Amino acid sequence: MQKIVTTVAIMASGFVASKILDLVWRKAFGHKPPMSDDQDSSLREVVLFAAASGVIAALARRGATNVAAKVAPKPLTSGQEQTAE
Repeated sequence: MQKIVTTVAIMASGFVASKILDLVWRKAFGHKPPMSDDQDSSLREVVLFAAASGVIAALARRGATNVAAKVAPKPLTSGQEQTAE
């Protein structure tokens, strides 16, 4: 169950992080972020966007993993019984 919660949390946080980065990029530069097939973007913009995307993705994944670990039920180890709370 914990793996499912973690996976869903990471996917959701990645989606939200992507939308936030897109919005911030549009506000800062006045146009959409560069895409891989975009010939009009400068190398500086492509590198900056790639770096920002990597940082945001890593932070979103770390945050989602931490939240999922707190929310999801812990797996039972051998010898433990499940208790109702």
